[in-house]
Amino acid sequence: MKAIVYLLIVLFIFLESCMTTKKMNVMFASVNNNVCRRLSGKVVVYAIFVDSKETKPWSDYDIRSTLDSLRKGMDWLELQAKKDSIPLDIQIDCNKKNNGIVPVYQEFSKKTLSATLYKKPLFSGVKDIHKWADKVAIEAGKNLLKDTSRLVKTKNKLSDRERLIARLRAIHRTDNIALMYLINNYHTDEMSLTLDANSNHNVEYCIVSYKYPSVFAHEFLHLFGAWDLYITPFDNKRKAVKRKNMAMEMFPNEIMAFAYRRIESLEISPFTKYTIGWTNELEKKYSDAMIGKMLRPVKY
Repeated sequence: MKAIVYLLIVLFIFLESCMTTKKMNVMFASVNNNVCRRLSGKVVVYAIFVDSKETKPWSDYDIRSTLDSLRKGMDWLELQAKKDSIPLDIQIDCNKKNNGIVPVYQEFSKKTLSATLYKKPLFSGVKDIHKWADKVAIEAGKNLLKDTSRLVKTKNKLSDRERLIARLRAIHRTDNIALMYLINNYHTDEMSLTLDANSNHNVEYCIVSYKYPSVFAHEFLHLFGAWDLYITPFDNKRKAVKRKNMAMEMFPNEIMAFAYRRIESLEISPFTKYTIGWTNELEKKYSDAMIGKMLRPVKY
């Protein structure tokens, strides 16, 4: 009984101290962690074209037009970085064989990306998507240059997307590798998404279904820590919806809120610049609006 009373006293003191603390420092961006660390310097987008029964087969025209849109999205990001004096060089590489792009064939467990993600119980499909991504990475990696390192005795055997990233880092001599899976769904109502963007354990990657330059830039920014600033189906709490509405009012041309607009009409807001490491601190008015007055975002 005495032990229980003691624990209650300690808990009371802890709660009281939390209530009286004016602000608590918090890190909510994914700057300097995982594979896509900070959006600056040399960054390589490794695009893997994927075929399946449920998607339209990749034709030569589809591939070329998709790469054109991807390049346009990356050029736009480089231009935004230049405006803020951020050095940024985004290079694009693809899964190739004999100097040509050969799509990897791999089915989702529930036929489509959205059906796999939303299978019951909710979010259980994420594991299936991770398995799909690893299988695609293994096939794409078979066409890479062999590991000929003389310094490392243990050769890199491509067994998942993490090993693919390791090989790409060695080939391109950069830490920042943005892994992007492309599925040919522009003719259907499908989704694009980014997974593990805030993880410290799993390699982040995105899956893009459309050809819009703005969508490529939107998902790419997710890899480096950017938040969705539009109301998603998972924003079922009033505070979350209110903050997203405030974000769209504060940033009416924000790419993380309006990804399907013409990319020339969009911009990167001060909030998103903080989450991707383009600014070291967040202004109080944006911090209060997006994460509340009791939390204070740290300086990088």
